[in-house]
Amino acid sequence: MSVKAKSAVASASAILVALGGTSAVAVPADDPSPQEIFEEAAPATVHVIGNSALGSGFVYDAEQGLILTNAHVVEGQSALKVVIDNKEPVAVRLLGSDPCEDLAVVKLTAPQKDLKELDFGDSGDLKAADTVTALGYPTSLGDYATQKPVYTSGSVQSPDVSADPSVSYPHLPATIQHSATLNHGNSGGPLLDSDGKVVGINTLGNAEASGQYYSIAGDHAKPLLAGLVSGDRKNDPGWELTSLEDAGLSSADNFADPEDQQYILDMQSKLLDKGVTGLFVMSTATNSAADKAKLEEGDVITSVKDAPVRTVGDLCDVLQSAAPGEKLPLEGFYTYNAATPDYSFGEAWSTDLTLPGK
Repeated sequence: MSVKAKSAVASASAILVALGGTSAVAVPADDPSPQEIFEEAAPATVHVIGNSALGSGFVYDAEQGLILTNAHVVEGQSALKVVIDNKEPVAVRLLGSDPCEDLAVVKLTAPQKDLKELDFGDSGDLKAADTVTALGYPTSLGDYATQKPVYTSGSVQSPDVSADPSVSYPHLPATIQHSATLNHGNSGGPLLDSDGKVVGINTLGNAEASGQYYSIAGDHAKPLLAGLVSGDRKNDPGWELTSLEDAGLSSADNFADPEDQQYILDMQSKLLDKGVTGLFVMSTATNSAADKAKLEEGDVITSVKDAPVRTVGDLCDVLQSAAPGEKLPLEGFYTYNAATPDYSFGEAWSTDLTLPGK
């Protein structure tokens, strides 16, 4: 069974749809229009390209070649590259990722001439009805290799929302709810205020409500950047998980083969009918903490550190309170396991997961 390559963007489950020369992006002082903001900010907005996912990001430190994006954009990806200002793709390496905050920092592996950066503003100063502009590389019908950044503008609906998007997505304690349209591929791009400053990181949209989109507040993200740059990976054991209660678990977005889709749907129904709740392991990264704990695609995790984990939010509550390098006991059930066919469906297992130190 194989997990289908996914286009990274705000789509968590059913509810979600350098070094070298540098210069800061300057924005006109007198109430620039969204188009003027876009023209100034576009050179610092990047297209993030993985082996099986696409997303957006932005340069926030040109001198160091640092780019901020969403964790779900780079999750499970290898050979990461970015496109800057419509030039040829250049390689980046992942410094740190926190799936529980849905933030990640990547670094350019080679100096880039005349690299632009975006400055952070104060998201706490936002008020309802303020104008905001979202930049990124949403999925289009054209060739992604030649795609250019686009913008949408809208207004702040609520400047401070504690969001629980779905059972397969972490709780986001500080987001900006707004009407600037976000589509697949926009994830990780900047949300800019009327001065062209970054006030949010575009993250997701609510498919159950028209014109309702969410960006992680810049004031919440800024204190986390130093840890990500230093290699903080404590909350990233190297797995991709989906809640058993997620209606989209067996969808074509996750599994390419119709037979696999039906198998997952049947498995999901059997376990839920038995009262089993937990997190389905979609994949594990080679040599990751999850891989070293012998977790495999198809395992279902029901508890971590003796705490039930029905949702990704439940899991993140445990991870956020744990220490780097801590050993966590895990329990769960087998559903299928190609590497160990002797185990039967529904058989219990237990293992220890040692969190990354960084």
